[in-house]
Amino acid sequence: MKRVLFVSYYYPPIGGVGGQRVLRFAKYLPEQGWEATVLAAEPNEFFTSREPIPAEPPEERVVRSYALEPNRLANAFFSAQKGPSSEEELPIDEKGILNLKALREEFRELPLSLRAKLRAWLFIPDDRIGWIPEATRDGLGILHKASFDCIVSTSAPYSAHLVALRLARRTGLPWIADFRDPWSSNTFLFFPSDLHQRAQAWLERIVVERCDCVLTCSEGFREDFWQRYPTLQRDKFAVITNGFDPTDFPEPLPDPYPRFTISYVGDFYGPQTPVFFLLGLRQLLNRRPEAAQLIQVLFVGPFESRVRPLVEALGLKETVQFLGALPHEQAIDIMRRSCALLLVLGTKRGGERIYPAKAFEYLAACKPLLGLVPEGLMRDILKEAGVAFLVNPTSEEAISKAIEHLFLAYQAGELPEFIEPANLSRFNGRSLAKELATVLEKTLANKQSERSLKGKKR
Repeated sequence: MKRVLFVSYYYPPIGGVGGQRVLRFAKYLPEQGWEATVLAAEPNEFFTSREPIPAEPPEERVVRSYALEPNRLANAFFSAQKGPSSEEELPIDEKGILNLKALREEFRELPLSLRAKLRAWLFIPDDRIGWIPEATRDGLGILHKASFDCIVSTSAPYSAHLVALRLARRTGLPWIADFRDPWSSNTFLFFPSDLHQRAQAWLERIVVERCDCVLTCSEGFREDFWQRYPTLQRDKFAVITNGFDPTDFPEPLPDPYPRFTISYVGDFYGPQTPVFFLLGLRQLLNRRPEAAQLIQVLFVGPFESRVRPLVEALGLKETVQFLGALPHEQAIDIMRRSCALLLVLGTKRGGERIYPAKAFEYLAACKPLLGLVPEGLMRDILKEAGVAFLVNPTSEEAISKAIEHLFLAYQAGELPEFIEPANLSRFNGRSLAKELATVLEKTLANKQSERSLKGKKR
């Protein structure tokens, strides 16, 4: 059996969608003749979600390296973080009334906290650079103890690629750089200055040119790379979407919540803002005050401090509940017990190329989706799946009507509890691991051919 080393900062027990992507690959690759070892970060007090240790791959094939966390330094200068949507930053007039017009304009994106801006100023490529030294040392130890055939690094954080760059350079192994998000062209990231963006672009170019294959999770990301690296061979770039693990969704469905429930799982940042959904909900409750006791919204993720002031200012604290960051298994249980699931992308340039990782688990939950997504790749997938109510991400009136439609269907007993999306199987973790095995074999063969050609020239 061939061996592959994954370099991934996030991996259980550290929560996060990045770790779930690697976990699915590592779990199902042995069926394709590849044994996975994972190099990840050692968990610490700064991670808000803790996952159970997975059974596959076994713990002896998971190495967790110490990371020097900049957050330790930041905590010496900052008290408990205030969200960028804290009450003093909301557009509230001297009478204590929320200015909705200003809210719509100023909060089309959630502003960054001072702490996040400081991290962007100080750390390149990201605030996980403290992991690079130990991860490189441990990675070399892994590769020297046993024979490996390939390295796969996955970002974000982009520091993982810099670890893999060192490992590939020292060992000569073929290297696949997996981009779950764009890097220097990422319109959702904050670049404090032109110098910062140029530095990020320089590092990205080193990674893209020196790796043997660039893997992305959407066709849009691949096209972006093609446009920005026209001199590289197009077949150097491959696409494997995010997906879901079918074993996370056993039958039968858990019992539903006793009232109409819309759930959001993940995080809000930048243009992925809850503002317009909450304004639409407020508009519905203004029309139907009695619905306030019949509807609940569950927010699952590490964003309460940033969003709660807005919820309270809109008078929604009896309807919206914050559950914080939860382990993956609990988050999926909430999805499956809900009546509908909320997906938010916003309208910022670049959103049309994005496949949010949570969307595929939303589809696997077989629940109706309320999609606040722009025209683009994600909207096309949801249209094809046939399970989503798609609305303009910034039209609170359209959002209000969509929530009302779902709510009335629920009250009439006409809201389906189980909807099988079309073509769901292609996002199954087992299918995606098979695709990765094909990419691994091709990358390995190309590397061997390259070495053979170099040998003949000598």
